[in-house]
Amino acid sequence: MNQFKIHPIKNTEDQYFAEFWEIYSTSFPLNERRISEQQIAVFKKTEYHVNGYLSEDHLVGFIAFWTAKAFIFIEHFAVAPEVRSKGFGHIILKQFIEREAIPVILEIEPPVDDLTNRRLRFYESAGFVSNKHLHFQPHYHTEDSPLQLSILTFPHQITSDLYLQFSQFQKNTVMKY
Repeated sequence: MNQFKIHPIKNTEDQYFAEFWEIYSTSFPLNERRISEQQIAVFKKTEYHVNGYLSEDHLVGFIAFWTAKAFIFIEHFAVAPEVRSKGFGHIILKQFIEREAIPVILEIEPPVDDLTNRRLRFYESAGFVSNKHLHFQPHYHTEDSPLQLSILTFPHQITSDLYLQFSQFQKNTVMKY
């Protein structure tokens, strides 16, 4: 399969929201995701989007992203557990980034073990490059601490000025609900 049908998920009433929420909730630890009340609030932001990727009318993955004037920020990207390691994630990600005319930014855990190194190689194989900006993701929940993550960008590294714009956008828009 080379293409998936893209279905925008705009609220909790969407027919694919339950499948999205299941994949989202099982793919990310609590300190890297929202609770349901926060998700309801974030759907109201015009900069926030969730693209569901369908195969035979079944949600196989999603990209939750934010649009800013100078960049796109992929906040969450995951595929359903039953289709992992089948190439779907690579196809979905390539389909998404190749449509964008401005830099695409995402965060990953620093590569320190086999799993995190495989994740880095996955993104690099899609065309992302590592950046040297020291980055701490603001917390999703007040009891959490900011999380040190690595910044990857497509199609090239970003300047310090663009990183600062991203960091402020993340703090003042993405994490403010």
